[in-house]
This record gives sequence, C-alpha cells and structure tokens, in this order.
Amino acid sequence: MTPTQRLHALPRPARLGRASGRGCRPSVLWLLTAGLLGVSAGASAQSSGAPWYLGAALSQQYANNVFRENSAENSDQYTTLTLLGGADVRLGRQRLYANTKWMDNRYNHNEQLNNRGFDIRTGMDWSTVGDLSGNLTYLRKRYLADYNATSQIAPTTDRNIQTDQSAEATVRLGLPSTTPLALEGGYVYRTRDYSLASYVSQEYRQGATSLGLTYSPSSQWRFGLAGRYTKGRSTDTDFEYSRKDLDLTAGWTLTGSSNLNARVSRSRADGFDGVTGALVWDWKPGGRWSLSTQISRDTGVETYYLGVANVVSDYNRITTSAQVQGTYRLTGKVSLTAGGGYSRVSRDDRNLNTGYSDNSRFYNAGISWQATRAVTLGCSYSRQSRNSYSTLYTYDAYTAGCYVQGVIQ
Repeated sequence: MTPTQRLHALPRPARLGRASGRGCRPSVLWLLTAGLLGVSAGASAQSSGAPWYLGAALSQQYANNVFRENSAENSDQYTTLTLLGGADVRLGRQRLYANTKWMDNRYNHNEQLNNRGFDIRTGMDWSTVGDLSGNLTYLRKRYLADYNATSQIAPTTDRNIQTDQSAEATVRLGLPSTTPLALEGGYVYRTRDYSLASYVSQEYRQGATSLGLTYSPSSQWRFGLAGRYTKGRSTDTDFEYSRKDLDLTAGWTLTGSSNLNARVSRSRADGFDGVTGALVWDWKPGGRWSLSTQISRDTGVETYYLGVANVVSDYNRITTSAQVQGTYRLTGKVSLTAGGGYSRVSRDDRNLNTGYSDNSRFYNAGISWQATRAVTLGCSYSRQSRNSYSTLYTYDAYTAGCYVQGVIQ
C-alpha cells in the first residue's frame, strides 16, 4: 500500500511478550510497580505538553496454547519488560518524530523462546515556502513470529524471530493556487526476514511506486486518482511477482468527530485480476466513546500494513478482513476496551499449483486505570481461532494478563 492510498491506519497492537523464559517473581513485580509510582510523583511537575517521553512497562501473561497447535497442551506464563521513549519536535515548517520500544520477553517453561525485540518508528513531515511538501517514514520491528500463521509450513516449536522493515517517501506539488489540485508521488520499500530456515519461503523484498492527482475542494474532503506499480521477490527461490493498480481514494473529515478514508483499486497481479480496496473509519460520537472500523480486501502483505490484526501477511492471493475496536471512558481514570475481527484468506500454492482457503476470528477486551498522571495499570483478554482446510493448521487459543506502565514527559 503506497502513500497515495494509505488510509491513516492505526498501527498493529503491540505483541506483549510473545517470548519466554523464567517469569518475574511477585516481589519483582511489586518493586517495579513501586518504582513506577515513585516516578509518577516526579513526573507531576513535568509539563504534559513536553515534546518527548520516557517510560517502562511490565506485563505478566498466561497463554493456554503457546504454539497454536490443534490439540496438544502447551500452556505457559511469560513476562515482558518494555522500555519506551519518543519525541515530536517542530523546526520551523518541518516536523520530526520518533517512537521506540525495546522488549525483553521471558517464558516460565519454554526457555528456548526467550528473546529481545524492538519496534522503531521514525518520520519527518516537511514543506517549503512554495507548494512543495512531503513525508518520510521508517519502520523496523523485531519480534517472535506468530506460530501456525501459514498453511505452507509445518508447525514448529522452535524459536523463530521475525524482522520487518519499511521505508516510505511521499512528495506533493500543489498546482496553481487557483485550483485545489496537487500532483502526488510516492515510493515504499518493504522487507521481511526470519531466523528459522524453514520459513525462508515467506521472506520477501518488495517495492512500490505511485503517481497521481489529488483534489481537495475543502478542508473536509479529499479525492485522489493514481497509478501504482509493485514488484517483489521471495528470497528462497528468487521467485518474482508484480502488480499494477489504478487507485481511487477518498477522505472525509467531519469536525474531528469522524474521519473516513477509503480506497477502491482495479488490480492486476500474477494469477489475479479484480477489485481490491480498504476502508478505515474513526468515529468519536461523544466525549466517552471512540470507535475504529477497518475493512479490507487485498493481498496479505497490504492487509498487514493496513493494521488489521491476526492476519497472515503473505503475497499469495487475497485476504478479506474486517475488524472493530472500541474504547469507552467509564470514569475520568478508568477506560474499557473491546473489539473483534474476522478474516478469510484464499491462497494459491505456486509449488503444488493448487488453491485453498481458511478463516480466522479474534476477540479482545480490557480495562485500564490511570492511577496517576504518569502510571497506568490494566488487564486484558484476547482469543484467536482459525479454521483451515487441514486440521494441522486449525487451532483455538487465548491469552490473559495484566500490566503496569509508567511514563514521564
């Protein structure tokens, strides 16, 4: 998904401690909690509008099906210690920002899964005195890969570290000021790597270029028409694939309470010729409610970068998905969250020349309490299930746990 038709998607929910090792003892949990509460006292003197933040979080989770297996019992507890920081600075017309997370993940029993991961997101919004502006973004993530996430590789219990990388640039040139037209071009490059040799067939290198026109009749409406060309390859056999899209996009903002972005594309790729698209709707009907809806019909890679949770992100065939996530502020310090989603994947196996499909569902719920301005405590529950053409890839699993987080600004 290139900058021309990016739908301002929310980032994927953080994977809290998908790794393992010896869990922290209760005394460690209480000591860290006390330390974070102490940090909050010092943070109360800080300005909430500071252009930077530093923090730490600790979570303790229980998973009833660690390896997403069909029938075997493989429950475990795991602990995640997270250090986080970020900055958002304006230098004249330019804006620089960065957000980072560094995670240390430990399981109680499956010590072979212990790992350290990170999530780095940086970017720059720039503009000149004239009608030239643009964006630069860079993303790099390292984490334990989802188990049983594909129907092309036999399930495993070995540690498998996944590394995703994405670099993106967009340039906009406003046409004569008497018209609301602008020329927009962009390029995005993505890579994926795994530490486990059996997953090399899922690695890829992919670049996409787009060029088109945007029309903004008012501050509330924005329309676009662009051509997009994508070319990539898998790293195991240098299998190459390409795709051509004609993107029609639209964006609508209603006084901050509703933000709707949509894309419909005519897409042609290896083995596919049809319509793809996506819709993201952020709605705040009142001071207490917040609702986000995402609908997508696209290839797995594009759906993954849109931010749809629990989706297999491969470049084979089409993923149809929908998810809803809501937040309700019960009091000034207590918030409730709940959501769910469904996805159906239709794939082609280029080696066996066959096609198959499967579907996944997920649900989640949580509660958080802002104990002080700097410290938040919460608990969450999530459930995932998958039905596949083979019972080998069918599973049902849930995760539940609590966390404490402290942030200073």
